[in-house]
Amino acid sequence: MSWTMLKQVNRSLAIAGLLAGAVASDAVAQMRDADPIAAAALADLVARVRQRPLSVTEEVVVTTREGELEESAPKRTLQWTNVPGKGLRADFDGFSLRLADGRIQGIHSSRDDLAIDLDDKGSAYYALLEQFRDLPWPGLALAMGEEKPEDCAMQLHSRAPWLQPTGVEAPADGPAGGDADPGRRIVLSSDHEQMWIDVDPASGLPSRAEVVIHSGPFVPEGIELVFGYTWTFRPVEDVDKAMDLSVRDRERVDMVAALVKPPEAPQRGNAGGGLMPGREAPLFDLPKLDEGEVSLLELRGRVVVLDFWATWCGPCRAALPRLAELGRWAEDNGIPVEVVAINTSEQSRDLAVRRKRITEFLDDQGFDARGLEFLFDLDGEVAGAYGVRGLPTTIILDATGRVVSVKAGFGPGSEERLKQDLLDLFEGGDPAEPGGALEDGVG
Repeated sequence: MSWTMLKQVNRSLAIAGLLAGAVASDAVAQMRDADPIAAAALADLVARVRQRPLSVTEEVVVTTREGELEESAPKRTLQWTNVPGKGLRADFDGFSLRLADGRIQGIHSSRDDLAIDLDDKGSAYYALLEQFRDLPWPGLALAMGEEKPEDCAMQLHSRAPWLQPTGVEAPADGPAGGDADPGRRIVLSSDHEQMWIDVDPASGLPSRAEVVIHSGPFVPEGIELVFGYTWTFRPVEDVDKAMDLSVRDRERVDMVAALVKPPEAPQRGNAGGGLMPGREAPLFDLPKLDEGEVSLLELRGRVVVLDFWATWCGPCRAALPRLAELGRWAEDNGIPVEVVAINTSEQSRDLAVRRKRITEFLDDQGFDARGLEFLFDLDGEVAGAYGVRGLPTTIILDATGRVVSVKAGFGPGSEERLKQDLLDLFEGGDPAEPGGALEDGVG
C-alpha cells in the first residue's frame, strides 16, 4: 500500500470515529488487495455517474440480523443532483444541502432561521462526512468522492471503510441465457465487510447494491447489519434551479445537528412530557453501566444534566470527556449536580451486549469518566419521550424535575455554556471565584 493511500485510510477511519493511534495498523490488517479488473469496473462506474448532470433517488433499508431474528428499519430516501463542474445538491431526513464553490451550505425543514455555511477545506465529500459522521449513502461517494477506485471504495460507506474492489461477476438474478445482457456485479470486500453493486447494462449506472457488515468495531458481537440500496436516475432539466439553495438572512451555526428544532415530546402518563422550558421532564428508570438502575424521581433535589449519545456519533464522543469534567467540577465545588450520559440509538437492545460494548468503548477511549453516570435507553423510548432528534442532545433539569434548557450538538464553548447555565440556576458566579456560588450558600 502506498503512503498516499495509507493517509487516505487514516483520514477515512478517523472521521468514522476510530482511535487515531490504532487506525493505520488496524486498516492494513483489514484491507484486501484490489483486483485490477474489479478496480477498472468501479472506475468506469464512477466515470459514468460523473459524466453528465443527473438527478437521483437513492433508497436504503437497513436490516439487523441476530441469529435467526431479523428486524428492518423504515426505508430512508436521499434525493441528490450532481452537476459536473458545479457541485452537488442533496436532500434527506429534512436536511437540504449544497456542496459547491468550495463550501458546504445547509438548512433543515424544522426551522427557517438557521443555516450552516462552511469552507469545505478542499473536499466536499469529507466536509459532509465530518458533519454527519454516519453517512450510509454510497451514491454520494460515487458522485463526489476520490477518483481512484481503490480510494473511492473506502468512501462508499462510513461503516465499511476497508472495502476494496475484489471481483466482477454476473448479477445473481440476471437473465439466464439468451441475447439479453445481464449487466455486471462489482464485488467489494474486506475482512469485516462485503458489498456488491449491480450495474445496469443499458446506462452503465448503478441499479442496486448491498452492504453487509458482520464484524469489526462498527457492530456488536453476534450482530450483522445489511444495507439494501436501489437507485433511480433521471436527467436534470434545469441545472441552475436544481443547484439552488438560499441561506441568506439566516443565523449561522457550526454543525448540522444545531439546525434541527427539537419537537415537543408527547405526554407520558403523569410524567408531564415535553421539552419546553418549564415543563415537567418525563420520568424514567434506566439500567446503569454496572448493576442496578437509576430513577429520575430519586434525583429530585439535585440539578440533572442529561446527555443523549451513541458510540457511532463523533460529536458525542468529543462531548463525553468534557461532560465528565463538568461532573467533576460540580462535585469538587459542592454543587448539587448529577451528569447522566444516556446511551441510545445503538443496534443491539440486549442489556448484556450493550454493557459489554460500552465498557469496551470507554476503555478504548481512555478518558477519565469519573463525574458521569452511564445509563442505557435500550429501545429508544426515553429519547423519544424527550423529543431527541439529533445526537448529542443535552438537557438540563432543575431540582424540581422541570426542563431548563435543551441543546443539540456539541462544539467549542458548549461546556462553558452548560457550566454558566448551571451557575445561573443557583444565582451565583463561578464557585472558584470570590463571591461565587459556594459562598452564596450552594453546596
